[in-house]
Amino acid sequence: MFSSGFQSVVAMSLVMGAVSYGVGLVPLSAPLSKRRMSMLFNLGTGFLIGTALGVIIPEGVEGAVAADQERDSYAFKVAIYTLLGFAFMFLVEEYVSPHAQPSTPHSSISQTEEVTFDVNLEELERHEDMLPDSPDPMGSSRRRPHTSSFQRAYPLSLGLVVHALVDGYALGVAASGSHPSNLSLIVFLAIIVHKAPTALALTTSLLANSLPVAQCKRHLLFFSLATPVSSVLSYAFYAFSENRNDWSGGPLLFSGGTFLYVATVLQPVSDSTPESISKPGRTVLLMVGMFFPLLVSQLVGHSH
Repeated sequence: MFSSGFQSVVAMSLVMGAVSYGVGLVPLSAPLSKRRMSMLFNLGTGFLIGTALGVIIPEGVEGAVAADQERDSYAFKVAIYTLLGFAFMFLVEEYVSPHAQPSTPHSSISQTEEVTFDVNLEELERHEDMLPDSPDPMGSSRRRPHTSSFQRAYPLSLGLVVHALVDGYALGVAASGSHPSNLSLIVFLAIIVHKAPTALALTTSLLANSLPVAQCKRHLLFFSLATPVSSVLSYAFYAFSENRNDWSGGPLLFSGGTFLYVATVLQPVSDSTPESISKPGRTVLLMVGMFFPLLVSQLVGHSH
């Protein structure tokens, strides 16, 4: 009734949703280890870079070349689709994510930086007057109107839900490609490693906004469901399209551009957290993350 590719996408989507929701619940019940979060963050950043440059974009180039016999248009196709993906995430970051809002005057004060995820927790705390330079952060949070916390929480959740939808799009496109089992596995691993710290950041940020636990779980649920739903829908659109060959390569290059933006702009590799992890340790994690997707893709590819 259903193809094996569709069943694989559904299975991976269910796992992603469960892992994302489960990890996001951790801040509601247990203290977080900053060192472990930093390690996961750096490994995830390397995964995103390696998946984009070593797997998704090369696969997209191969698909674009196979679908178009006009050699003069190869370079333009690769460039335009990759740039569109990069530009799309830039627009999301500028107009949807919460830190697109202007900073308050005291936001330029030098502070010890926290681990940076898709949402910069330090920047969010500055907007919320939750940093140590505020006289009474707990008291000020109690004095905030209940509706104000909702106004701050929804843009935060919306921005991350859009990111999650793009992640699902990348997985669905990968599963519908010419080497679905090979490519989708790499993208799946990259998304899992990427979504875990993002889910932690989302829940922690919502708690910083004094949102009730029940509301935090609801926001987390929407975030966790976004990637599975998007992956299934994008797979169905491309895999069952009558003009499937006409789309070959382009969607993969687009998703590769989105991965590059998340890895190099939202999660800059130059950011350091000396108190959490040493520079050599961070370098090793990044390098392992960068080359692991390529290694796995070669091993999986040779096994078929």
